[in-house]
Amino acid sequence: MDTLPILVSFFNQTDVLLLIMVRVSAFMIFLPVLSGMGIPMQARLFTSFVISVAIFSSGIVTQATYHDTTAGLVMLILVEFMAGALMGFVLSFVMNILLFAGQFIDFSMGFAMVNVLDPIQQIQVPVIGNLLFMIVSVLLVITGGVHEFLRIFFISYDLVPIGTAVIIDNRELAGFIVVSFVGFVILAVGLAIPIVGTMLIIDVCLGIMVKAVPSMNVFVVGMPLKVLVGLTLIFIVILPSMAFIYDAVFDRAIEMLVSTIEGMMPPTTG
Repeated sequence: MDTLPILVSFFNQTDVLLLIMVRVSAFMIFLPVLSGMGIPMQARLFTSFVISVAIFSSGIVTQATYHDTTAGLVMLILVEFMAGALMGFVLSFVMNILLFAGQFIDFSMGFAMVNVLDPIQQIQVPVIGNLLFMIVSVLLVITGGVHEFLRIFFISYDLVPIGTAVIIDNRELAGFIVVSFVGFVILAVGLAIPIVGTMLIIDVCLGIMVKAVPSMNVFVVGMPLKVLVGLTLIFIVILPSMAFIYDAVFDRAIEMLVSTIEGMMPPTTG
């Protein structure tokens, strides 16, 4: 008999569970690692449902108000979907900095035409960028970074209750995201500078050698040399620095996620 009131309360708030699952599902579309196409759709849907039930059972979510109208419920679904998708998108963008940096490195080494299929995202990605992305993804799982993303997402319901996210005509949030994206591009360039700069020096040296020895075939000598030097630098500079690179990317991702949630908070009154 004690379970009857709990079941009645649950079925009276199925709309709240639905709205929670909309935000969670939108967040999971872009969440690094868990959003990979290599994970079966059934597993991703089940994970979204489990997370939604956990958030619903915690009591952190208050009853949604939409005046019991279909139009009001549809608007709440759209708002929740945009809120979850925006939070997941900023995390995905920060992770894709590694692919962007890898594109610079591949271009400087002569690997620009050698893209591979990423089994996680199901897109063509640069070779070196995919290597960096996979290493950071593994570190995310090992160090509990994905759990930290989910913990902050859980807190988002306390800061941005259902239906209160301010996204449309939010100039401050839009400006912050644009400025952050510019900063992320600068970070990607900074990650690639050691190898790109070295490749530039090699190009200058090869140009001088061509002028000094016109009979030398620069393509036959230059391409293997750049690949050899580039791979050597990756193993002696980039890979030993992966802990620093991971910390930089992870800290930026957490900062971006928290700032995005705060930017969507409803204005306080009083």
